[in-house]
Amino acid sequence: MRRLAAAMIMVLLLTGCRGREPDELALVRVLGVDGPGPVILAAVCGGDDQGDGSRGSCAGTDFLSALEGLPWTNEEDREELSLTSVSWLVVGRDVDLEAVLLAVLRDQELAGLSTVWLADGGAAALLERCEDPAAALTLLARQGVEAPTAAKALAALYNEGQVELPVLDMGENGLECQGVELWR
Repeated sequence: MRRLAAAMIMVLLLTGCRGREPDELALVRVLGVDGPGPVILAAVCGGDDQGDGSRGSCAGTDFLSALEGLPWTNEEDREELSLTSVSWLVVGRDVDLEAVLLAVLRDQELAGLSTVWLADGGAAALLERCEDPAAALTLLARQGVEAPTAAKALAALYNEGQVELPVLDMGENGLECQGVELWR
């Protein structure tokens, strides 16, 4: 039995298999989406339970091909970015919202419970200017700004042909809600 265990350990070592260190995985909290094609995704880690402010980006001909760029790595820290903790989906005005929401709901990592926000000047540009988007969006939600979940936004698009999205922009005090806009 010892020989079998030793042989298995040796095989694992020789093939380079190893466990991922916890500090090598950064959880994306905010995902920005711009463009109908090419689609640019901007990821921001950190927030309430993480001090990590890692960022990453990826592009593809459409939303699904951009997601296929995973695992993204943050160039600075060499961290793998994981989409399992996305709470906020910030979209630019030029996205194919229906296609993005369908892909989010079909993806095993992304959650249909992520809230959807509209970036006035583009998602990537807005997230780049904001030091801690997750904390800012948490504060807006606590102040009563309501954003639909991805599942509710898609249902509203299908059932009513439109959905109300809160519009985000940078203000004097950081990230601010500039009102609500009907997306059709």
